Amino acid sequence: MALKFYESPFHATETPEVASKSVLKVDLTIMIRDIIEQQDWTQKEAAERLGVSQPRISDLVNGKIDKFTLDQLFSMLDKLGFRAKFTFGNLEEASINIQKVKVPVSA
Repeated sequence: MALKFYESPFHATETPEVASKSVLKVDLTIMIRDIIEQQDWTQKEAAERLGVSQPRISDLVNGKIDKFTLDQLFSMLDKLGFRAKFTFGNLEEASINIQKVKVPVSA
C-alpha cells in the first residue's frame, strides 16, 4: 500500500477549503504568539494591548485556533502594528503580504 502525503495535517481530515483556512489561522496564531513572546508580555499585558480578555490570549498561545476567526486574528495583527496587503496577480496566483507599519515620528 502506497503512502499518501498531504499538504498539512488539516488536509488529511478536512475539505480543501476548511484545511487552507486552518493552515492560515495556525500561521497567524504562531506569528501573534511569537510577537507576544518577543515583547516579553504577560498574557494580561497582551490582552490589554490587543483589547481582548486574558483567557483569549491563553487560547491563542495554546494554539486553540478553532476559537478564532481569520478576521479576529487579522484585527489582532492590526493592533500590533501590522497590515495585510492582498495582491491578485492573475487567475492562477494571489498573495497576502503582512508587514509592520512604520509609524511616523511626531515632532
